[in-house]
Amino acid sequence: MTAKGVTSLWVDLLGAETRFVGTRYRTRIVEAGQGPVLLLLHGTGGHLENYARNIMPLAENFRVIAFDFLWHGLSQTEGFDIDIMPLLTDQVVDVMDTLGIERAAIEGQSLGGWVAMQFALRHPARVTQLVLTTTMGYAPDAGAIPGYIEPDWSANLKTSLEVLQNPSFENVRTRMVRILAKPSRLTDEAVRIRQALYQRPALAEVQARFIAEYLGGGLVWKDVVTDAMARQIAAPTLVYWGGQNRTPPALGEHIARQVQNGQFHCAADTGHWAQFESAEEHNRVVTAFLRSGGTHVNGPMAA
Repeated sequence: MTAKGVTSLWVDLLGAETRFVGTRYRTRIVEAGQGPVLLLLHGTGGHLENYARNIMPLAENFRVIAFDFLWHGLSQTEGFDIDIMPLLTDQVVDVMDTLGIERAAIEGQSLGGWVAMQFALRHPARVTQLVLTTTMGYAPDAGAIPGYIEPDWSANLKTSLEVLQNPSFENVRTRMVRILAKPSRLTDEAVRIRQALYQRPALAEVQARFIAEYLGGGLVWKDVVTDAMARQIAAPTLVYWGGQNRTPPALGEHIARQVQNGQFHCAADTGHWAQFESAEEHNRVVTAFLRSGGTHVNGPMAA
């Protein structure tokens, strides 16, 4: 146990297997458990350790596979393309095909939720269920959510680039605490893992290019998911939100109403990094949703 009374990420991942896979891309994965397949997709600037508190609990019921996106973590840094979304969705295909997986449930957090939605639209037959955790990449119809205003994500661009130029412990910590409701919940170990990754010159360079496109309103935003597109998503979908997320729960509730078979759950006192900050609640609710086949969750639901 650490001084803060939480287990380390190393302990949390005991029993999981880490390796590199892929035929078109070099992807680092961590895998644990048996049963129906669940893929875990992380957010911008992150890596598979974002799910360290979730992988083994979820692996009690599922074959869980988390991986680093292209140009993130320890996956390949080569081949950056400003047309981001088609490559990230194709990376999911590559991982599934390499591992012989025909269909899977997919959870995506933030950027990962955006990729998960796009994957469900492009490859609907390969998705059994979706979990969208504080997802990015969604544009509701004008006036559909009373009072909703899309945050100015470009305001984060300067500081996000600065941390890549100088990945000191304090700079990385400052970058990460803004995705939590309570900064005290961020462990030093989580900071040091990301710091160690950002100190790799090849990753820092490609991350700077990725972040500039992502937060700077680049080509990736042509692939934003609209209400009309969401209505095409037939897979049972759980939208998991944090009550203190920068985009409010009203957006998550709206997404859950737009997809054909959607449910909504909001974790109180939780920010953008919801799978980390409310890990026990997340694991319980997501497990119940997936085991039910998407018919219910063990908690609040939206119509």
